Amino acid sequence: MIFLYLFLIAGILFMLCGIFNKYLPKWFCDHMGWHLAPNNQNFDGCSFEGVCPRCKKKVLQDSQGNWFKYEN
Repeated sequence: MIFLYLFLIAGILFMLCGIFNKYLPKWFCDHMGWHLAPNNQNFDGCSFEGVCPRCKKKVLQDSQGNWFKYEN
């Protein structure tokens, strides 16, 4: 009986990990501002820029190497 409960808990945790893996990275971009480094980076003479592969928004690189959303 204990094995059945452990198997049920493991199954629920596995499903929750799948859900978090799908929605949590997008949440990081939208709410925390943590963007991934772009695959294709451009240099406009002043800063590096590109498109975040996760949220598809234009991002710039700051002086510490972090990426943030570019707003006009």
